[in-house]
Amino acid sequence: MWPKDEEILLAPIIHVTQPGPEYRNIMRRLWRACNYWIKCPKNLQKIYGDIGDTIYNVALILDDIEDLTKVRRGIPAAHMVYGVPLTVQATIHKAILLFQDLIYHLGDSEELADGFIRVGLDLMTGQGVEIYYRDTETCPTFDDFRVVVQGKASYTFMWGVRLLEMFAKTKKINFSNEFWDKIGYFIQVYDDYINLHNPKWATVRVFCDDLDEGKFSYPIIHAIQSHPEDHRLINLLKKRPLDLESKKLFVDIMESFGSFEHSREFLEDLKRGILEEVKKIKLERNLHLERVLDDIFTNLETKIFIDGCD
Repeated sequence: MWPKDEEILLAPIIHVTQPGPEYRNIMRRLWRACNYWIKCPKNLQKIYGDIGDTIYNVALILDDIEDLTKVRRGIPAAHMVYGVPLTVQATIHKAILLFQDLIYHLGDSEELADGFIRVGLDLMTGQGVEIYYRDTETCPTFDDFRVVVQGKASYTFMWGVRLLEMFAKTKKINFSNEFWDKIGYFIQVYDDYINLHNPKWATVRVFCDDLDEGKFSYPIIHAIQSHPEDHRLINLLKKRPLDLESKKLFVDIMESFGSFEHSREFLEDLKRGILEEVKKIKLERNLHLERVLDDIFTNLETKIFIDGCD
């Protein structure tokens, strides 16, 4: 392939990698922090980081298409600029190139193939089930929602660390599944919370764009499940995309139901659980991981992590 061809065919991928305002890839920062224990050689860290970013960006681009998202990282989403056909083609193309890179650097190992297939299936299953709930207007239970988040985020975090260990050729770190489960869940619930409750969100995306998607996010599930006799929220979601006044009404109803307060309390519970899981890791103290977690947990009302789990 000539360089010019690749530039044309992968233009949607290149587009979305532009850093927008306050862009922070939490997944990559967590992986880097874990490398303090894993000690992947410096010459391999960039290769690994690029592979991790590719997994992340491909997932985000597909998610934007499925959710009809118009803005990503403060700029128009890739499919808004390049159209859906070329954007989908680019994600498939990039995923194949990614697997080619993995085999080149790590060899054709059974563990690599199994891990790549597993994370791909988990991601697609999580995304697919979320779309099913949205398109059938079925509000999931909290247990159902957690399974979706595990597929979309938690298992991807977990596999990323294992991939780093394969690059470094080291023994596995004794991370519990609970650690990654809670990390993924925290970031997803927080992303859901600020989408509806943080005015700054509109500066980098669209005001309450989860409502335009008809998404059953954590605070919305709480509001609907806690007041099953009240059908206003379900009825409003059916009318997506919503105008500004309808969005304000939706948020006011959720506030009156205590859904934002409940979400804040749940995030605090998850925070405590994550810190407890870190204490269980029988390795030397990792100040890098502590700093990343502290940054995630501090001043929740003012932070925006543009790339949460969506």
